[in-house]
Amino acid sequence: MKRLISLNKQIKCGIVFFVILSVLSSCEEDFTRVGGDFINNLELPEPYVVQNLAAYSDNIKSVQTNTLTTYLLGKFGDPVFGDTDISILSQFELERTNPDFGEDPVLDSVILTFPLFQSGLIEEDTYRLDSVFGTGTFKISVFESHQFLSNLDPGENGDFQNIQNYYSDQFAEFDNNIEQTPLYTSQEITPSDSTKTQILFDQVDSITIDTLSVTPRIRLKLPNNYFQENILDKQGSDELVSQSSFKNFIRGFYIKTEQVGDENAMLSLDLNNPEANITLHYRSLRPPPSLEVVENPELVETFNKFSLNFAGNTLNFYNNSNELDLSTQDIQNGEENIFIKGGEGIVSIIDPFNGPDTDGNGVSDEIDSLRQNNWLVNEANLILYIDDELAGESSIEKQPARIFAYDLDNERVLIDYTLDPGTTQNPFTSKQTHLGPLQDDGNGNLFYKIRLTSHINNIINNDSTNTRIGIVVTQNVNAARILEVRESEQDQIESSIESTISTPRGTVFHGNLSSDEDLRLKLQIFYTQPN
Repeated sequence: MKRLISLNKQIKCGIVFFVILSVLSSCEEDFTRVGGDFINNLELPEPYVVQNLAAYSDNIKSVQTNTLTTYLLGKFGDPVFGDTDISILSQFELERTNPDFGEDPVLDSVILTFPLFQSGLIEEDTYRLDSVFGTGTFKISVFESHQFLSNLDPGENGDFQNIQNYYSDQFAEFDNNIEQTPLYTSQEITPSDSTKTQILFDQVDSITIDTLSVTPRIRLKLPNNYFQENILDKQGSDELVSQSSFKNFIRGFYIKTEQVGDENAMLSLDLNNPEANITLHYRSLRPPPSLEVVENPELVETFNKFSLNFAGNTLNFYNNSNELDLSTQDIQNGEENIFIKGGEGIVSIIDPFNGPDTDGNGVSDEIDSLRQNNWLVNEANLILYIDDELAGESSIEKQPARIFAYDLDNERVLIDYTLDPGTTQNPFTSKQTHLGPLQDDGNGNLFYKIRLTSHINNIINNDSTNTRIGIVVTQNVNAARILEVRESEQDQIESSIESTISTPRGTVFHGNLSSDEDLRLKLQIFYTQPN
């Protein structure tokens, strides 16, 4: 009986195995793989290259620069794009409202701190900085601002329903409300030297209160008299009773740099870091700490800290000397070269499948033809080669490591960004399936590969609407929030990606009309063909 049951199991397994083989054989007869990554296949068929595609660039003239995760400060020079000078205007908030400073509080020092981004240790006490562009030297100046920065936009009807946006080109509007004489100007600073761990001593006279080891940062010692008069001496006043009262009293500080010498330098600052603040170190008289209730306790001198934090509205102002005239870009046929630049910069626009629509159905003839093929899209890649003759340094170290692609017409990230399986917290390694990092093709040509498989498959097989794709340089692929573009040179873009605001760098690509056909911008589709 047991042998019979065993035999029946073997027969059933054999039938199942035969059915599986038949299905696989049928699938193999029905489809032919074209392109893609084949195992043990040395002769790959050529992919389909999109025939109708235009690429051009547009220059951003005004972009939203408040509520960012990263802010720029300093000057950056580029032989292709010219100079960019960026300053900061920021509100501050009290560490706590209606603060108690004790009796007779007196300031010892006031420290403005800018922590620097770093991606790890090079050796025991030396960090690799990711927040310094250039090797120049500058001085930092701080000015008091009297410009009121509202959190809410009054709107056309005065309903204050939306968050107030501030823009990169608004300095001229605010200039008259900023003091012309600086509250403070630093000594010369060379940011690229700030790679080592700093040992900081918070001191009151000769008494060392605290000693700590911290990551690289820039610390500026601001004048005591201003903060003594406007903070400590205001203890118990209406000005410090609430954050709104305080921000109406001290409306903010304007921070700018003055370059020293011919070399420029720029910082990328994390002003949302709790260690980015103005710290007031002071002494005052207080009752001694005791669990016992004492009617007339003897007052003792204590040493204290109080912080003013970057909060509320912080925004960047840009002053660009753009060397490129993009007003004559051909948006119908494309260009020989296209450009990208961070900050208040340049967006490259890719318009795929932009050919004729002879039947007037709202879809290009090329898309209609591809839909009739019933292809299974295995992979779709946008390939962008750097034009090293125009871009300058053609080494991986001298060019932007990452670029970003987004749906320009719908003002959102692409579906391939959302579905990327390689999403990590580290922006240097995140999203590499969709947003391929800069690489060398083996012949000294540098290129980026942007994978658009799901996006293209939806257009061909799911009747999704074809859209233009915006390409920008990025410092952090995980920072994908959409920012409003108020004005551009050709009025082709209304949005940009936050991560491109945090870098001044840029580069030049071969466009779809490049004279070097091998390095032309191209959109390749690898597919499975039904027989």
